Amino acid sequence: MKESTRTELLRLAEETYRKFSSALTPGEEHMLGVRLPKLREMAKKLAKGNWEEELQSPDVYFEETMLRGMVIGYATLTMEETEALPYIREFIPSVTNWSVCDSVFMKMDVLRKDRALTWDFIGPYFNSGEEFSVRVALIVMMQHLMKSDCQGKKINRMRSICMNDLQHTESESQKTGPYLEKIFEVINRPFPEGYYAYMAAAWLVAECFCCFPALTNCFLTECKMDDVTYNKALQKIVESKIPDEEVKAYVRSLKRRV
Repeated sequence: MKESTRTELLRLAEETYRKFSSALTPGEEHMLGVRLPKLREMAKKLAKGNWEEELQSPDVYFEETMLRGMVIGYATLTMEETEALPYIREFIPSVTNWSVCDSVFMKMDVLRKDRALTWDFIGPYFNSGEEFSVRVALIVMMQHLMKSDCQGKKINRMRSICMNDLQHTESESQKTGPYLEKIFEVINRPFPEGYYAYMAAAWLVAECFCCFPALTNCFLTECKMDDVTYNKALQKIVESKIPDEEVKAYVRSLKRRV
């Protein structure tokens, strides 16, 4: 980032928030302590100017990397996805923690413009064997592919889930988009890449359950995920406020004993 941008980040830094954020992001040594809303506000302003020139300078601080990803996210919204992907591809190696990954890629909305292209784009990252590249792919699957129907309209979580909802596989199949089945196929494997990869996989399964409980239940009954990832997915489902108590008891009963 440019020196002027770094100066502004230093001005916005809060030591108390730095200590709080550092505790949540192990191994991140170069953190200033700038809150996410402030970073998003800066990114939106930078994306309206000469943002490519801004990105030519190397990053020093955690917040600069976060800001870089956010700027790319906002700036590429006016592009065709084919134009945007080179910027995203160049950024992904900079993702070395869950915070940058999730904050940036949950909002990388250009990836919704051509979902077939997005699916092909994330495949190599999902199969890379690299912890945070795998997480990037999983977050993209969850946020930009799984939650869309065949017309590209957003699918929201269900308001509540009861045991009867677990029987409606046919009706769910009619409303889901083309990527849920593909997602189940590719994530039906162990996740040895590391903690932040398997936690993202578990989160993805839990989100699938909250949108498509019947189809996700079928996936869980034949799941080939490793025990840790599988059980973590069950835990995340149970922690959600959407399934009722009977459903939560059923999900707990699926836990593997290890």
